[in-house]
Amino acid sequence: MLTQLTNAYEAAIQAQAQQRKQQVTPFARKVAQSIFSARLLAMEDSNKNIAQYRVVSAPTGSGKSSYALAFIRAYIEVVPDASVLYLVETIRQAEDTFRAMSDLIGENVAVWTVAYDLDSSPEDVLSEHGFVPSRQFSVFALGHYPVVIATHKFYTGPRSDKACVYRGRNRRITFIDERLEGVTVFDVDTGLIKTVRDKLAQEDTTIPEHVTRLTELHDHVEGIWRSASSKSVFDVLTQATHCDLGWFASAKAEPFLNSPDEQVKQVFSFGRSLATGYAFLSRYDRYGDGARFVGYDMNMPLMPGSIILDATADIDGLSLIAKNRTPVPVPHVDFRNLTITHIDPEPLNVVGKKKRLRVSEVAKRADLAKPYAEWIFETIKQHTHPGEKVLAVVNKPFLDHDYLPARSDLADAHDLEGRHVCFIHWGIGIGSNRWKDANAVFLFGEFHKPRRAMVATGLGWREERATRKSLAPYQAFKRKDGPLLSLQEGDLCRWMKQMAMRGNARNIDAHGVCGVQRLYVTGDYDRLIRHKDRMFPGAKVTLAEPDKRLQYGGREALIALLYQVKDDVITVPEIRQATGIDLHRNKKRYLAMPEVVEAMNQNDWDFMPGAGGRGNVGRFIRRFRQAA
Repeated sequence: MLTQLTNAYEAAIQAQAQQRKQQVTPFARKVAQSIFSARLLAMEDSNKNIAQYRVVSAPTGSGKSSYALAFIRAYIEVVPDASVLYLVETIRQAEDTFRAMSDLIGENVAVWTVAYDLDSSPEDVLSEHGFVPSRQFSVFALGHYPVVIATHKFYTGPRSDKACVYRGRNRRITFIDERLEGVTVFDVDTGLIKTVRDKLAQEDTTIPEHVTRLTELHDHVEGIWRSASSKSVFDVLTQATHCDLGWFASAKAEPFLNSPDEQVKQVFSFGRSLATGYAFLSRYDRYGDGARFVGYDMNMPLMPGSIILDATADIDGLSLIAKNRTPVPVPHVDFRNLTITHIDPEPLNVVGKKKRLRVSEVAKRADLAKPYAEWIFETIKQHTHPGEKVLAVVNKPFLDHDYLPARSDLADAHDLEGRHVCFIHWGIGIGSNRWKDANAVFLFGEFHKPRRAMVATGLGWREERATRKSLAPYQAFKRKDGPLLSLQEGDLCRWMKQMAMRGNARNIDAHGVCGVQRLYVTGDYDRLIRHKDRMFPGAKVTLAEPDKRLQYGGREALIALLYQVKDDVITVPEIRQATGIDLHRNKKRYLAMPEVVEAMNQNDWDFMPGAGGRGNVGRFIRRFRQAA
């Protein structure tokens, strides 16, 4: 059967290439082999009933999704009882995948989203989603199709069994295209619990049971917060002795857990998490002045034969935390055609202080948000030319409040003095190729998530209840080898790389070299330096306004100097004159900093200590000069 499967896969690859009028390049061959290996391993997992994820982190734009579709065609042709579930993030991606799959395997595939529901009118679908479905399906008929496409949301919902079962058996293979958020976080405070309670109480002239339960929930968590002797940042929530919180995990709570009102759903879901031990308290500070209550739920069913297709799975930090994730070897992209420029976000700098405002703070005040938006326009104009296609990623409030134009389609882009600029916000766009012709991408700010949400994510992926023991590793959140920092850094790197690769860099050539693109970032300078080679190996980093950075002094000034200097030698006296740093006294401290080490590596510097004497001072020297 392996020979038959191999031959059928090759035929499917060729048919797909012919349909798209493309060549199967040497690099594409390597990606196709990674997909084939992952599928064979997943088939073995399915046969042996082993529940784990085979993770394929082939790069964005490498064709991993396309070769997954080719394998599906081969699989259902060769294996008599083959069945596949293919999961995507959005309705539009489901539409694109369904069309591509239908071209390969005809009517053996069904798709389920609200757009493809038999009860949805094509006119409404066109108005809301921008396309007319070629076919529509009943959710109850999905079990008759060997291949089904659905969204991540449907897979984690109450009717997922309609897509997961084929002819009375669980589907043999499940593809998860891009990382599914396998942990849902319920983040509440006592004020929200009271708001929901009062809202529901107004709907009834009596005091129904669910309102009483909400009062008990409120009093219980507030009592813990006020009476706890511990002041840990993340603390356990003890089970109630004076009331039965198990009600929230009972059938009586189901209508509220599935409520269309998001606030109601959040509060009741938190109650269920608390009742089952999957919740904790998160203090604002060590003095206990304010707190949030965080519940979490592992909502992604892990089935034997599961494969994750995620370009950033190798850097997102989950591999260090999660259980049951096994990577499959993949080829790597050469980013020599990507130039990364770090821009200092001038409007965020606080005059006279070495600190910056948070973008979230700026967005709340029109007197700050408007100048910041104007600075974004000017920055784009400064680094691009008329006629260029540009993608700018910003924080959502700047689009919601019309500080910036919410124009997300290159065909209808914002005209910025002749430049075609699309503005989208952090949190969307992963997996999309809508901006693949953009040769300049700007990442303004970063996609920060609260620490408490990252703690819940880590515990959830490890399937751990919130106990003092399980929370202990997260308390020292600045510890470099701790799980919280790994998750935070990994998630920020994931979003940076995913959004950076929406532009022309995703167009990878026959030899695995990315397309020509300029990337401009304003996020954390040190993080970019530390992780550049993990995210974009081979890319070149430059700094906007390097002379200004030298005035900042300290680590940032030294790194700026290492990137800026064109000479092959920089002496310790020259460094002191340019930055104010005395490496004669502080050499060990600075040269041990990870960001400085990376800056040296990326610019081919070594440090040669002085041996005494007026003419033999310490210096940075280029490695190629030493070799000569």
